[in-house]
Amino acid sequence: MSQSLIAFDTDHIKSYVFGTNKLKEIRGASSILDALNRDKTTAKAKEYGATCIYANGGSALFLVDSGQAESLGKAVQELYHNNTGGGASITYAIQVIPDHDSTQDIMTAEKLNENVTMADVLKLLRLRLRLAKDGLQMNMSSKEGTQQDDALAHIALPSHALLCTCESCGVNYAQALWKDQDPDDTDDGEGRYCRVCIGKREEDRNVKNKLRNPRKTSLSVKTLWDRILDSLGKDYLSPSSPFPQRPKDFNVFREFTRGKEYLGLIYADANSMGKALEKLETLHEVKVFADTIDDAVFKAMGEAIRTHLPVQKGKFPFDILLIGGDDIVMVTPADKAIQVARALAEKFHEHTNKEYTLSIGVVLAPVKYPFSLQYGLVDEILKAAKKSGAKRHADNASSNDGQEQSRINFLVVTGNTSLSYQKNYQEMYRKKPVFGKIDEFYATMRPYTLSQLGRLLQQIREGNKKHLGRTKLQQLREAILKLNNTTTILEALALLRNWKKEEREFIKAVVTELVDTPQTAKQQQMGTLFPWSLGERSNEKHTIYRTPLLDFVELYDFVSSEEGQNR
Repeated sequence: MSQSLIAFDTDHIKSYVFGTNKLKEIRGASSILDALNRDKTTAKAKEYGATCIYANGGSALFLVDSGQAESLGKAVQELYHNNTGGGASITYAIQVIPDHDSTQDIMTAEKLNENVTMADVLKLLRLRLRLAKDGLQMNMSSKEGTQQDDALAHIALPSHALLCTCESCGVNYAQALWKDQDPDDTDDGEGRYCRVCIGKREEDRNVKNKLRNPRKTSLSVKTLWDRILDSLGKDYLSPSSPFPQRPKDFNVFREFTRGKEYLGLIYADANSMGKALEKLETLHEVKVFADTIDDAVFKAMGEAIRTHLPVQKGKFPFDILLIGGDDIVMVTPADKAIQVARALAEKFHEHTNKEYTLSIGVVLAPVKYPFSLQYGLVDEILKAAKKSGAKRHADNASSNDGQEQSRINFLVVTGNTSLSYQKNYQEMYRKKPVFGKIDEFYATMRPYTLSQLGRLLQQIREGNKKHLGRTKLQQLREAILKLNNTTTILEALALLRNWKKEEREFIKAVVTELVDTPQTAKQQQMGTLFPWSLGERSNEKHTIYRTPLLDFVELYDFVSSEEGQNR
């Protein structure tokens, strides 16, 4: 009997997980998808005699008899529909493996016959999956299609005095009344919710009940939070202390902040995974690759939390909103977010034998800021980081720095912050012609490489110890945002005189420490350009001015003066 490969990919993971602003629903949705992907899909595949290559991160690959492949695909789709209340779906594609020597191990076979290799089969399977997902999108966007887009269908929902929409997502019809029975959760009253949101809440409640006494409970099937706890290690939790509580909502992060009531939203994603997959030539290599990346994400998260996020006030000072495959979304106290992001990138690189890297976006926003807006911003910020890292990596293809492609980008949300990262970045950039020359001003060095960010964090810690004064730092920020080489320099130099000599030297050293380019000697010849430093590729006709001081000022209140410790 011939064999086939069947690949699965969950549709619109993030719209399902982050469809509401409620932490319990986000957490519940993530747990549902993780269990479906890792456990239930694998169990269903075993019923059809399939062999699992991998199942994590919202995708899966199985080896199955060709006669069972289509039935398995439909069974998994039904499984997703039933377990998510129709809130999430999954697409599959099937590729028959051509005739080959039946004596060879299919997992390690590179060449199947004279004309076809396993790499060819995998490439065709990926193409089929992509076409299947694109075809689904086309059908979902058309009223004449067999499957309609949920969002499109909701636009046309009929209204009636006896019908009401869900109080959480505001999209689906409410199906039933829901009230959390947990006596500790008194903030969330009774409400009308749709079956999708009720399913998320029930999952979060079930996980919470299982975690009430996890030390005495041995679970045959691990939940997402069981895997998270495993990654933290036994030393993270004190055996004599009560088991910590997870944050019940985002407002709990007020208890962990020092000064400003902000939280940090971190979104990390591995770089160039598609290109890495294209290089794999056997099913065994695919399996090892998928497991390595997934394990590295969990291990990096565990080490970052152990280092920077010890238990506070009997509670976990973080929450994992999405993890698996090659990405992670988590929320932390604002004053630890940048350090956690840097630790994630470093540890992921280490746990992949220094072969693969992460790019990370971080949004530091007030606790009361709508989560949906935070997520929209962090998604844009991450894309900008990945684009910058990919360009830099291409420009320095011969570089020996294995972390060259890693980038960490961030944004601090204030009262006048735009909801578009690109608009925020444009406010920190100006390009103008001056007497036949072109001057470019960058009031930021974002996105940062790991080494640059490490130096910036160290400078901020030193600055905190010197108590530089927030009023002066704000004046420096306003001068930099003038984005020219006259007013900015004059106002910055005038401001320097208000600091003591040691503080003046420190502020000037921040620029030279972080802007390390071949233009340093030329800058010395031209005299002081403070707060600017000449950027790379500056020449007689094109001058680039950069400064890290705006980033220094914006992060000044969001970096702990001391490194995190386990206890």
